[in-house]
Amino acid sequence: MMVINESVYQDGMIMNGTILEYERELTWDEMLLLVVKGIVLCSIILAAILGNLLVIISVSRNQKLRSTTNFFIVSLAAADTLVALLAMTFNAFYTVTDKWIFPQVVCDLWNSCDVLFSTASILHLCCISVDRYYAIVKPFEYPNKINKRNVIIMLCCVWVSSCLISFIPIFTGIYTTAEHLREKELTPYECNFVVNKPYAVVSSCVSFWVPSLIMVGAYVRIFIEATKQEKMICKNQIAAAIPQYPRNSTDTTAQMMVSIPQNHRNSHVDEEQPTPLKRNINRMKREHKAAKTLGIIMGVFIFCWLPFFIWYLTESLCDSCKCPKVIVQTLFWVGYFNSSLNPIIYAYFNREFREAFKDTINVVCQFCGKLCCMQNRNEVHFNCTYRSTQDIGLVENKCVRDI
Repeated sequence: MMVINESVYQDGMIMNGTILEYERELTWDEMLLLVVKGIVLCSIILAAILGNLLVIISVSRNQKLRSTTNFFIVSLAAADTLVALLAMTFNAFYTVTDKWIFPQVVCDLWNSCDVLFSTASILHLCCISVDRYYAIVKPFEYPNKINKRNVIIMLCCVWVSSCLISFIPIFTGIYTTAEHLREKELTPYECNFVVNKPYAVVSSCVSFWVPSLIMVGAYVRIFIEATKQEKMICKNQIAAAIPQYPRNSTDTTAQMMVSIPQNHRNSHVDEEQPTPLKRNINRMKREHKAAKTLGIIMGVFIFCWLPFFIWYLTESLCDSCKCPKVIVQTLFWVGYFNSSLNPIIYAYFNREFREAFKDTINVVCQFCGKLCCMQNRNEVHFNCTYRSTQDIGLVENKCVRDI
């Protein structure tokens, strides 16, 4: 029996202002549900950790993947890995056991890490959308706007702003109400994240709503420009094969492409020798493919986190709006599941990432195989040595008997 000073508690009995909670044995159905829930949550955590580590290792090993855009992807993978390690693990334990056994400072650390890395993820995607915007809509400004110096500055702003919206408000207590601070002292076995209305509005805007609007606006502009460029690619390919085909030289995309000589306006020669026009077309196709992949990542992120932020803002602003606990847990884990999906999207839609993943997995498997072989060799060597020692001992015993 556990006695707790509180006015309301679920599955307990109130007596003289105190609560008596009696332990009861779980039924087989409840135990099976807990086991299934634990397996599912552990699978999501492992998939997020292993998948995002694969992204980081593959980019670091592959020279072709070390582009400015992939700097954002590596930092995003690091944020998703930390989400799995420092946020999902505590949430999984709390979800399965329905009891908080750690100190309250660990509760604040968990909530801070949750806000920090979730905010960092959406801000990384916002930076990626800006990168794709300049690459496709304003390609002439891209080298000056998106260089290593500016990328580092953008990444620093992402992480600093994420820390400012998470650790400082939570550890100073300005994120919540005075009533919740008192409840935390009375209920050390719980770890609830109750926020006040100003923090709910500011944090949701910084973490989700404003970056999402920027991303959607950027990708709408990218889609419009990419459609125009694809039409111009088709027209220029036809013009390269048929000299009489009219070419519109006033289009923005056409200004990017260099005219090919008359003696090379031949489909057979065009296939053998890469012309400036063909190089520009291939570059634009790569940019469009990268934008498509990252657009899918952005769409999946919004799909996973939009329900959670709708609930978060609605319940924070509406005092009478309450949602069942199981639905809240489901919304949390649907958002967390996004951290496991990004590596799968890279592998499915990007050939270079897919090849890099295969190469990295082969290297890891070979390394593990060598470790197993070394271990087996040591065991064989030990057995042989042991047998040799036994044989020597038998010979010595025989000699002593003969003497």
